[in-house]
Amino acid sequence: MPIIKTPRTREEFKAYYALRYKVLREPWGHPKGTEKDDYEPISEHFMAVDEQTGEVVGVIKLYEKAPNVGNVSHLAVATAHQHKGVGRLLIEAVENRARERKFKTLGSMSRVTATAYFERHGYHIAGIPTPHLGTIHLVWMEKELKD
Repeated sequence: MPIIKTPRTREEFKAYYALRYKVLREPWGHPKGTEKDDYEPISEHFMAVDEQTGEVVGVIKLYEKAPNVGNVSHLAVATAHQHKGVGRLLIEAVENRARERKFKTLGSMSRVTATAYFERHGYHIAGIPTPHLGTIHLVWMEKELKD
């Protein structure tokens, strides 16, 4: 089972962003650099690391979107590690951190194709799908956080 940690070193961040690109951008032909956004400096970053190999197998980030509202983005799990609970561990880590920060709501601009996944974790659709980067449709999903 992987451990969840925060990237600290240049090498850890390099691996973190490499996985985000490989899973979330490369399959659609988007250029390198599109795996990052303007919120990187104000975000908390989490990664799932295989304890035995040290490989980064999943990533996610959290930032404050508005007072008491957290935003989850860039959830990505390496293909070979999907359907093994890595995403669940990352979401749980972010939700726990959001509670620590006293966020009341946690939301995500989710790919329309991922809405069922987020719904299984207690999120509901709270927006209208909109195009993103020309080929992907996103929709705002949110969850009320309980203590």
